Amino acid sequence: MSTPLTYNTELAEAGNSKPVKGAMLKQTTLRAGNEIVVYEESCPADKYLFWGFGYRNKQAGNASHIYAQVKASGNGSATAGDAIKGDLIAVITDSEGRDVLHRYNIGDLETLADAAADPRTERPIMPALAPIAREDQRIQLRIVADEESDGAEIDPSASSARIYHGKLN
Repeated sequence: MSTPLTYNTELAEAGNSKPVKGAMLKQTTLRAGNEIVVYEESCPADKYLFWGFGYRNKQAGNASHIYAQVKASGNGSATAGDAIKGDLIAVITDSEGRDVLHRYNIGDLETLADAAADPRTERPIMPALAPIAREDQRIQLRIVADEESDGAEIDPSASSARIYHGKLN
């Protein structure tokens, strides 16, 4: 059973931030009700990875303001450019990417898509979350598609996103 990722003040000022951008998402077909991996990174032997970055206080200045507009490719059940609907989840897994060790529900994709039009400082934030991923673990973003996005294929080139994770040396 997985445990939740939670805000960690010590990680808030640690490491370097790295965004997951829309073009970095996998071109994959979604299935309603199933968690489908749309981004994955393995933790190198000499580094540590963690989801989020900075503080959970928007006024702190060091906060990761996020958004995600995930679009359909036109292959599958959706028309090209249709917005993918569902929930976005950040997880840390074992070395094979199968067993989820820790998870955090980032939010629903409609809200995250609307945030792209907001001024940066008005977007939702995703602060530094612990525990961290260690050697032979993976960080992943997963989408659980709603019924209306069942069978839709993601188009990374048409998608736009900034979901941050941190890297410690």
